[in-house]
Amino acid sequence: MAGGLLGTAVSGLMAFQRSLDTTGHNIANVNTDGYSRQRTELGTKPPQLTGAGYVGTGVDVNNIARSYDQFITAQLRSSTSAFGDVERYHELAVQVDNLLADPGTGMAPAIKDFFNAVNELADDPASIPARQVMLSEAENLTQRFHTMDARFDELTAQVNQDMKIGVDAINSLAESIADLNRQIIAVRGQTTDGQQPNDLLDQRDQALVQLAELIDVSVVQQDDTSLSVFIGQGQALVLGVESMDFGVRASELDPGRLEIVIGSQDVTRSLSGGELAGMLRFRDEMLIPAQQQLGRVAAGLAMEFNAVHGNGYDLNGQQGEDFFHFGSPQIPVTKTATSAGDISVSFQDVNVNPDAAGDLAASDFQLDYDGVNYTLTRLSDNSSVNLQLVAGELVVPSPPAVPGDKLPGIRIAVTTPLNANDRFLIRPTGNAAEKLGVNITDTRKIAAATNLATDSAGNSYVVNGPMPGDNRNALLLANLEHKQTMLGGTATFQDSYAQLVSSTGTLTHAAELSATAQRTLLDHAQESWHNVSGVNLDEEAANLIKFQQSYQAAAQVISTTSTLFDTLIGAVR
Repeated sequence: MAGGLLGTAVSGLMAFQRSLDTTGHNIANVNTDGYSRQRTELGTKPPQLTGAGYVGTGVDVNNIARSYDQFITAQLRSSTSAFGDVERYHELAVQVDNLLADPGTGMAPAIKDFFNAVNELADDPASIPARQVMLSEAENLTQRFHTMDARFDELTAQVNQDMKIGVDAINSLAESIADLNRQIIAVRGQTTDGQQPNDLLDQRDQALVQLAELIDVSVVQQDDTSLSVFIGQGQALVLGVESMDFGVRASELDPGRLEIVIGSQDVTRSLSGGELAGMLRFRDEMLIPAQQQLGRVAAGLAMEFNAVHGNGYDLNGQQGEDFFHFGSPQIPVTKTATSAGDISVSFQDVNVNPDAAGDLAASDFQLDYDGVNYTLTRLSDNSSVNLQLVAGELVVPSPPAVPGDKLPGIRIAVTTPLNANDRFLIRPTGNAAEKLGVNITDTRKIAAATNLATDSAGNSYVVNGPMPGDNRNALLLANLEHKQTMLGGTATFQDSYAQLVSSTGTLTHAAELSATAQRTLLDHAQESWHNVSGVNLDEEAANLIKFQQSYQAAAQVISTTSTLFDTLIGAVR
């Protein structure tokens, strides 16, 4: 009996020692990210049959298990991914919103100051100081366009850099998950009763949560307990012990625009969730459209102003030149490496097409030639129009194949014949704010006058020579401030810019609301996880006392067993 009692006591000592070890491990890792509380699972040893019945033989440590719920863990990953997306989008959107709406950096004051100077010139068209003020305000206006466009370029560079950093982090985490899969498989192979390597499992789950911060993932457990990780529309990132290479590359037609690839497959459009998707959404939904809308204001203002200015006459009696310019070429064009032909693109003359400025679209365009058909696609919504080649220029057929088809305020000339599968990217407004400049430096060349006059009989005649006191063309220039020439003839220049500010503010506010809502959902998911898996120090302290007392009680059983042995030995003597 003494031997059985001793064995029972020793098993208790061992069991409670393991329980104390586990409790101490929990307490030591209370602040370890992703650590799941562990517990020692005890079970009775097989009893021993005696004549009086079955007698217990002590306790066994069956397993050291972690407190874990796969559904709550999956919910935590999903909430983390959703919050990472909207929070990153909102952080970047605020920068654009502040830039556009700030009176110190926005375009509205600069446009107003420029037209105020034009009005002052109209009041005194012969005044050289008034002309100099107008040129100075024109320079300030173009500089403001340049400054704002440069800030957009900085944000683009920031997004590109953050994308590269994010992709590197994703690759590192994918490699870590594959390596943890390898370790878990190896450790599981050393056990016979299915014991789990709890700390390794926690590390893998934590790596998945960190991965979800960057990109939305779906996880599938394999028969060998490894996890396979998929992104986007089922593209594999981790398959068992192998991880795939995630990368970035420059777009073939737009080197400043980065694409996300796995191997050679472009997966940019299939990604969702996480900070990476938030950056991509910000770039495609806000940053690029805002830069294009700013360029549309710049291009529209220059087109309308040049058209009126070109119909007037300067102080020397010469016909007005273009007041603004966009450099050469007016509109940048890029082509694929295999494209053999060439095109040149410029803005339409408003004197030829009065609706040219209103037809401008805040979008890039792609021109494709399949050997027969010329197709111009608006990339913002993928709508397209078929063109035909007439006298070296691509124009909309008359009548158009689809009613309402027209070119978006641009002229496309074919300078070298195109071959089948030639492809071009046309950016009418994407770079317009950056390229806009003042073409006139001589104050006398401002065309404030018109050369048409009317005699006493009401007959029109042309005035030859200087007309320093004539302000009729200056008045027409000043009236452009309030003329609805933009957005299909429904908005002024200020209205067009105000629409940009409004749309950006709306998107930013929506992003703020989404971020707040997702923050709440993430907090709830984290709270649920902590309720199931988190370490509670009060609970662990109570367990520590309980297991200590149990250990001491088992030790007392051993002491009692020793006394019984001493008594037995004394009786035998």
